[in-house]
Amino acid sequence: MTAPTPQRCLAAADQLLRGAGLLGATAVSAGWWPRACACLIRLALEGGIDAYWRQVKPPVAVCRQGRAKQLMMRGRLGPGRETARRVAFAWATLSAATHHHCYELAPTAAELRRLHTEVSALLTRLQAPASSTS
Repeated sequence: MTAPTPQRCLAAADQLLRGAGLLGATAVSAGWWPRACACLIRLALEGGIDAYWRQVKPPVAVCRQGRAKQLMMRGRLGPGRETARRVAFAWATLSAATHHHCYELAPTAAELRRLHTEVSALLTRLQAPASSTS
């Protein structure tokens, strides 16, 4: 089995959002789709961050601390402060959405669609050559 790429994670999240396919239909009828969708989108973002660092500075990519990789995006080798800020906000929002608390509602389809769109845009930005993202 091949490792999930950010694009495959986003495609699976899109299926959940649309309620399409076997996965989407099962998730919608079982009621667990919002958190699963948020988890898939967050995995896509984390995969995009890893891919960015593999391209720009491979030793950073092997670091197991995701938060450290995000903080380093604000540095001189990062894609720029604006992109780093957007990555941090998206990750924090998705992280909160994946954790179940009995006093909180699950994220809505509209919130998840917005996060899906934002992460797609961030992945495109992170794939650009390092010189054009600063």
